[in-house]
Amino acid sequence: MTLRKHFKQLVRERMSKTGESYTSARRHLLKAVPKQTDDTATRWHFAGSIPGATCLRVLLNAAGVRNPQTDEPFSEAMAFGIAGGVGIGVASFRYEKEDFSSFFLAGRHLWYDDLSYLQNAIKAIGLDGAVHESGSVKAAEKQLRAVLANGPCVAWVDMALLPHRGLPPAFSGGGYHVMPLYRIDDDAHTVIAGDLTDQPLAIPLADLAAARARIKKQANRLLTVRPANIKVDLAELIRHGLRTCHRTLTAKPGKGPLAMSTLTSLKRWRDRLTDGKDKECWRAQFPLGVNLWRGLTWINLCIEWYGTGGGLCRHMMADFLGEAGDALGDDRYQALADGYRRLGHDWSALADAALHDGVPIFREAKRLHARYAELFTTNGPLDDKLAVWRRLDELAAEAKSCFPLSESQAAELRAALHSRVARIVDAEEKQLINIASLVS
Repeated sequence: MTLRKHFKQLVRERMSKTGESYTSARRHLLKAVPKQTDDTATRWHFAGSIPGATCLRVLLNAAGVRNPQTDEPFSEAMAFGIAGGVGIGVASFRYEKEDFSSFFLAGRHLWYDDLSYLQNAIKAIGLDGAVHESGSVKAAEKQLRAVLANGPCVAWVDMALLPHRGLPPAFSGGGYHVMPLYRIDDDAHTVIAGDLTDQPLAIPLADLAAARARIKKQANRLLTVRPANIKVDLAELIRHGLRTCHRTLTAKPGKGPLAMSTLTSLKRWRDRLTDGKDKECWRAQFPLGVNLWRGLTWINLCIEWYGTGGGLCRHMMADFLGEAGDALGDDRYQALADGYRRLGHDWSALADAALHDGVPIFREAKRLHARYAELFTTNGPLDDKLAVWRRLDELAAEAKSCFPLSESQAAELRAALHSRVARIVDAEEKQLINIASLVS
């Protein structure tokens, strides 16, 4: 079940040469990992960086769809791009009675709706997807067995209940996630699955059942794609992905998740980072102490480690555009790729600045995020993953009892983050103008 011997060592060697994070170095090296073909149990597996794009890649491969330029399965970057590429999600909440503030960033198109994300991409390619849902755990397993008899599927789960992730109980109920399932091993009472990890995983059937049932609105949902002999128009798919990306990011904010999913929502966050009188400015929403700690750590976590491939998915967008430019022989795509590569670095720099190295507990939290990402993708020891989260809890308690910044220092940090986000907003707007020129 090994995709490549010593892959972790190769990632570390690249990190030492380039200074990249584990996530970024791994993303680059995954492009060259040979596809496993000799094990019928796990031949569908792809390691990946972004859950939705990796799931789409598995479904397309199982349906027999290939990149017409290479006659190989679509890369993760190409799957990501034709599904709509980058998006934006900015969400913050403040519960005064509980004295609890939370913050979240997302960087993928339709980050809040994996079903529409996958269905829209499948339809654009010309395939027929089927959604399967069950009302009970017993019926759900029966349906899963029937589905897997014909090939892999995508399952909706609460990631907090997946034992290999080793997440804290506090994540339960909010760990919205999709992952590919390959087959059931009845001898071991497990399901062989993929979850971005370097190698396939064996998940106990009981644990998978609990994870599938936990979030009611997506409980026991599966998605499959029927094999089809179709001719893919790669140029049109690339343009479709870019049009979708541009339309979504430039739309007028709607209600619910749509209100948090356009460039306007990023501008709103930029403005709220300044210390004004707005009751929703960051000074009010994330007061000094554990709430500011939570906001800063989640900036870092969401941009670099929460299923983005680093740089809030902008590096993956650059990979897609570079591949598209090579396929179409159009240098304009390469210029656009360079712009998104710079944006990826800008987002990563923002993540780094949120947890400044000069503050010991910030520096340690950043190191722990990186440590967990490596443990997760390599399926490292569960005890080590749990230890990471225990230590993060201890740091949060320390931040609550004695926050390392004064009010004036916190104001300086917010001002510095505001300047970075302002530059990012300008760069994002320029990139959207360039996209429009390509697809108009």
